[in-house]
Amino acid sequence: MSSQHVRPTSARTVVLSAVAAGVAVWSLLRVLDARSIDVLTQAWLGIPWSLPVGLALVGVGLLVSARAWRQRLSGASGARPVELLAAARAVAVAKASAVVGAVLAGAYAGYAVFLLPSSDSDLRTSRLIGSAATALASALVVGAGLLLERVLRLPEDDDDPSQRG
Repeated sequence: MSSQHVRPTSARTVVLSAVAAGVAVWSLLRVLDARSIDVLTQAWLGIPWSLPVGLALVGVGLLVSARAWRQRLSGASGARPVELLAAARAVAVAKASAVVGAVLAGAYAGYAVFLLPSSDSDLRTSRLIGSAATALASALVVGAGLLLERVLRLPEDDDDPSQRG
């Protein structure tokens, strides 16, 4: 019987996702700006305070989950037994969080870079701070997702049934 392996999320995937999203957002905003469309008057480009706060809470939740899984997998006293389906679901959440977090971090970093050259108005400064905070909170989601994925990673020699204890 052949077994399928889910490879860990690579740093390359995370970086390329972030860079692609950042370049795409920056380019779109430059095109809009070149067409004399004032991006600051566009309501859809507003950043509510709940966005970076919500993303930070997701990141903290992933960190807490990673800690809990680490305790469960180490066999700590009082820890619940490990359910394989729950672990598989947690890996899926971790992988998705890392990639989606990278896209969001890149996109909002691209927005911040677009706003940087002239942050002369209060609205522009507010959006610059919001986009930078969102990019940082998204980076927390990336890091926490990668940590959770790493905690749940099986040892390499678990592939061989004769090596299992």
